[in-house]
Amino acid sequence: MIKYQPVAMLLMICGIASSQTLGADELQAKVKQGGSGQDALFLTATNTPSNFLAVVNARTKEIDYVATGGAGGASGNAGGVAVQGKLAAVVNFGSSNVTIFVRHGNSMQATQAIKITSQPVSVAFGHGHLVVLGQTTAESFPVYGTTVGPNDGIVPLLRGDKTAGQITTYDGGAAYTEESGDIGLLSLSTPGASGLSGTSTPVSLPAAPNNDTPFGIVGQGANLYVAIAHSNLQALVVNGQIISTSGGPTPFKNSSGGLLHAPCWNALSGHFLYSADSPGKQLLRYLVSDNNVFFDKAAVAQLTGSPTDLAVADNLLGVIDGGDGTNFSNISLFDIDSEGELTLRSTMRIPSRINGAAIIQ
Repeated sequence: MIKYQPVAMLLMICGIASSQTLGADELQAKVKQGGSGQDALFLTATNTPSNFLAVVNARTKEIDYVATGGAGGASGNAGGVAVQGKLAAVVNFGSSNVTIFVRHGNSMQATQAIKITSQPVSVAFGHGHLVVLGQTTAESFPVYGTTVGPNDGIVPLLRGDKTAGQITTYDGGAAYTEESGDIGLLSLSTPGASGLSGTSTPVSLPAAPNNDTPFGIVGQGANLYVAIAHSNLQALVVNGQIISTSGGPTPFKNSSGGLLHAPCWNALSGHFLYSADSPGKQLLRYLVSDNNVFFDKAAVAQLTGSPTDLAVADNLLGVIDGGDGTNFSNISLFDIDSEGELTLRSTMRIPSRINGAAIIQ
């Protein structure tokens, strides 16, 4: 079932209480939800001129489309949707703003639109802030409960050449990638002080040819795990330095130099790092620690289209792929077992070129 909901800016709608009698199957489902009556929701954006947040119920497979009030158009990036608690943030590339959503039951409601200095491609929460990666700048906004405050920091990117890829937060602050060849580190204060400040600190990349196209970046504790996609490498960054790298499937280029494999975008589940191999139409699995990253398994999941973003929450992994490349995209949801193996739960089709992946609990 698909539902469309209109945008609602700055207004909260109170729910109406009702009583009902639950059958055995419904009661069991409530127990699986932890008694909260809320299911895990997978979020992505339609990325269309009139942008919508697609809200996928991981249990029922129901899809709601909630208007962002902005225009899509982002591509070649990850992290276009981010979540924290009841909050979600969605980039509107075409209108240079970010829409803030708040969860209500098993749906999402738009509550704010935040203007961004440069066209946004990626968002992340951390250190009491929402951080936004634009094409030429990174910006920070303090978060107070379910409200996002006004801009409290802006920093120019190292290159600012409109190749911005993804932003994340970690214990050291925030970090981002520029696909033309940079990993930048940012200082990020807690609310009450300035947010992003100073300048970006570059991470020294390996010598060519092992420095080709930093893409996906994800933080865990003091560690950053970064895909150097077109060099077929995963890198572990600690204290601003790469201390370990691991190659992916080989060969990763054909005789003409075309890519056969590339670890593009990353998501972490404990010590399992899953990476979207867009050319190979599959997910790769790495094993990570505070000191090392190792390639573990190819084709831990195979997809019909090229994967472009993924997200993990608890034992659920969601990934989007490009579908037929023109008319539709796919969402696939997987259960993760204790060995890091993936079992397909469901696949859904969205009639647009979707962008961003996040799971809200």
